Amino acid sequence: DLYDSSLLRLFAPASKTHCSATIMAATNPQAVQKLVADLKMMAAYETAADWRETKAMDGAFAAMSWDDASVKAALPEYLASSGADRAKVDYAFNALIPRPPQDIDGRQAVMHTWLKARLFSYNKAFPFQFSPY
Repeated sequence: DLYDSSLLRLFAPASKTHCSATIMAATNPQAVQKLVADLKMMAAYETAADWRETKAMDGAFAAMSWDDASVKAALPEYLASSGADRAKVDYAFNALIPRPPQDIDGRQAVMHTWLKARLFSYNKAFPFQFSPY
């Protein structure tokens, strides 16, 4: 699928020799699948919010990967980060979700922060390299 292959290029590891890359490859983290699943729930939440469908909003929010230990661990690190690492994560996030959270409720902002923490964990294991083209 074109969308998945674009994500793979966007989040390709900088080097296969990186220690974290070896560990994550051995554990099969399903990074792209988890990211796409969360993006789908984000889109479902936003669509439901546009239509004021509270049950659908609740379902999409509940279906996020809240139990993912690697994202839980990366969340405080992302929130405390600054500089180049934070800029890379924010750049990648804005490429995936270009509009800011709506003021419907705070849950959409929480979902955005969770996705940024996911991207932060990926950048930590496989540093992002963005092409200027």
